[in-house]
Amino acid sequence: MHVENVLLRIESLLNQLPKSEKKIAVYILENPNDIARMTIHELASQAAASSSAVTRFCRSIGVNSFSELKVSLSSLLAYPEKQGFFDIELNESISAIKEKIVSNSVQAIQETGHLLDDDIIEQVIDSIEGADVIYVYGLGASWLIAEDITQKWLRLGKIVSAYQDPHITTTALAASPKNTVFFCISNSGETEEILQLVDIAKAYGIKTIGLSRFGSNRLAKKVDMPLHHVRAPEAKYRSAATSSLFAQFITISILFYAYLSKFYNENKNEIERSRESVLKFTKRNTE
Repeated sequence: MHVENVLLRIESLLNQLPKSEKKIAVYILENPNDIARMTIHELASQAAASSSAVTRFCRSIGVNSFSELKVSLSSLLAYPEKQGFFDIELNESISAIKEKIVSNSVQAIQETGHLLDDDIIEQVIDSIEGADVIYVYGLGASWLIAEDITQKWLRLGKIVSAYQDPHITTTALAASPKNTVFFCISNSGETEEILQLVDIAKAYGIKTIGLSRFGSNRLAKKVDMPLHHVRAPEAKYRSAATSSLFAQFITISILFYAYLSKFYNENKNEIERSRESVLKFTKRNTE
């Protein structure tokens, strides 16, 4: 059984919350066991904030109400398994490193599954189905996600292109047909090149999809369809970056299989043709 780690979500968003909401977050992180017995007014009083600030705080962390927050906290604290993202330390055993990296990756996948908005996923897969062309862009590790998107939808006969050069991507967007989708990936949601490309795409009337970590960021605000994966704490030795990459990959897999499920009959022949083509190619190169 997996219980969503709402404390992890609060901790990861702490430094970007407004002052009044940050006071509430700090109080909850320091006193998680007390929250279930409190009213919204009692929490506001203890945190030296207002009841309206508690309501805004709940919205900021993606929780619908204070009651829902209490239920999430109660479920988390009742679950005995230790949860969280763990960084490696000096001279750790290989066994300990394996345990931490696997734990980080599994939690990133599970938390992302909870965060993804079903309505946004529906919008994304409908937009991809209706697109004549799909352009994909990501920098650094996000380029791996761009390649994954490309190869998945190419197998279904979609016209998908991913260029590492932003200048070529700009040219492609400017020359694109009307029914084009631009899908960009940025862990931080603050990558300047990607933000500029989104502006260019929108100027040409292109639908935009952005995948970034949970929280307030410029990419999520700019694109038509924002997708969020778990916001893993930034670890000193970059174990969190590994976790965020797993979170991005699982997001694309969920999108792809949701797409296949909804449009299975339309894509069945393409899937079979793609499989046969790969098998023929492999056979020729092994003879």
